[in-house]
Amino acid sequence: MGEILSVTDLAHEFNVSKRTISRDFNNRIKMIPDIEIEDVKKGYFKLSKYSEGSLKTYRDILHFSRIIDIDKLFPKHAFDHKFIDILLSNKNHSPCIIYTDSLDEQPSMYAPFLTIVRSIIDRSLITIKMKNDVCNNFAPYKLIHFKGHWYLVGELEKHIFVIAYDVIEHVKEIKTFFKFDLNISETIQEDAFIQSLPHFNYTAKIFHKINKHNI
Repeated sequence: MGEILSVTDLAHEFNVSKRTISRDFNNRIKMIPDIEIEDVKKGYFKLSKYSEGSLKTYRDILHFSRIIDIDKLFPKHAFDHKFIDILLSNKNHSPCIIYTDSLDEQPSMYAPFLTIVRSIIDRSLITIKMKNDVCNNFAPYKLIHFKGHWYLVGELEKHIFVIAYDVIEHVKEIKTFFKFDLNISETIQEDAFIQSLPHFNYTAKIFHKINKHNI
């Protein structure tokens, strides 16, 4: 048996009318490829076992927007269930434009990006092969997009280290977990740090030499 969905419960959960939920089931969801919805009885629908896991709810969309900080681009409390419903109901044109600096060149390799994301979530060490170097036992913390470029920020030999995604050729997950440092996590999310990303490693190296000379 697939999951039984109640129109009343869903309407209450997402703070919309039962009519809206029923319309979504009857007019939209049934038209999505690989999604099978059956009427069980009045006010109830069944999501087929084949389709379980394929259907994403407004809650999933909201969660996605928050974990990659998209919601912060909108006015406070604007990115909610009603806003998503309005956008998904629209078939004519996009009511919004989010203009950012374009990527100088879109990264062509997708596989390293996915491996890095998974390693950040799992907090596992990785080996990174770059165009002219290899970085072993790198602890990845964040992928940050700044001014048209992606940067991988993490910890290497107990220091914050930044790698431009453009130079990454291959990433291998080591399957060894690292100890997450909250101070590093907070530091790399500060505006001042993000602004310094393109030159961070060079600046850090200079400060290290100065401190070493003064000791």
